[in-house]
Amino acid sequence: MGVSLHVDELVIRGVDGVRRADADRIARAFTRELTRLLTEQPPTAESVSYDVLGGLRPLPATTSPRRLGRELARAVHRELVR
Repeated sequence: MGVSLHVDELVIRGVDGVRRADADRIARAFTRELTRLLTEQPPTAESVSYDVLGGLRPLPATTSPRRLGRELARAVHRELVR
């Protein structure tokens, strides 16, 4: 079984200390962590499509772009496998 996920855009609001220069680091960390999580625990339903993931839990305050990307990926993964 393969998993295909397309993310058009990550919009981060309400997080202090995130600069435009951090965007690439956040995106790389998000992609790397979500790929790892989906490889370890893919969604159980086949051909499931999500247009919008709503109701994500608030992310912890952090100044690390890598940590923010990882936490965001974990939040998305939780929604995909629930």
